[in-house]
Formats: sequence, structure tokens, C-alpha cells
Amino acid sequence: MFAPDSFSRYEEELVVNITSLIDVIFILLIFFMVSTQFKRSSLPLDLPRSENATQERNTTKVLAVTADRMELDGESVTLEALEDRLASLFAHEPELALSLECERTVEFERIVQILTKVQAAGISRIGIVHEPLD
Repeated sequence: MFAPDSFSRYEEELVVNITSLIDVIFILLIFFMVSTQFKRSSLPLDLPRSENATQERNTTKVLAVTADRMELDGESVTLEALEDRLASLFAHEPELALSLECERTVEFERIVQILTKVQAAGISRIGIVHEPLD
């Protein structure tokens, strides 16, 4: 029926080359390894510090924020009243700049809320005061 030569010819044709499959698997593996590195939910941060130790005081108003208080040029102000106070100051002085001094313990969400109020008041010149690195 079949000659022995015909079996060897068919056996050679049945070899499956999986090199491309291995390449795809490695690419997917690398993709998932890299993408999972960005999913860290919390990092230990100790902010703020900077190399530049010089601080220019050319701003006209200072907003100091601690964990439980907020003062605008030494006067206590609440988050709800901040936008109105800044808007009235900005209306009288369009070149108004604001210097934001936040304590390290202030939550980032509170800082974002404050910056949102400052932006809503129309102030775009905002400086963030920091401590120099040790």
C-alpha cells in the first residue's frame, strides 16, 4: 500500500512551529508586568521639600493651611468663605498673587478643595511655599 518513504514525508509536515505563539505570550507577559506596576494605591510620601531654598515673597496674600485651620493673611477663614473673600480681593486687585503654605499633615483632598476655590475666585498666580531639603 504505502511505501516507507511516504510516512517520513508526512511526519516532517506535521511539525508545528510555536515560535510566534511564544513571542505573543512573552509580549503579553511583559505588558501585564509593566501595567501592574502602576496600580500601587498608596506610596509613603513625605512632602513638601525642594532643592531650591530661596523663596521670593512677591505675593500679596498668604494662605496658611494646617490640619484644622486656615488663615488668609493672618485672619481665620473657612473653606466655604474662602472663594468669596478671594473673589472680592481679586476684584480690587487683578494682579493678585497667592502664596499657599500647607503643613505636611494636611490631606491632599483638602489642598485640592482649596485650589479649586482659588481657581473659582479667578486667581491664576499661585505659589506653593516649601521647606528646603536638609
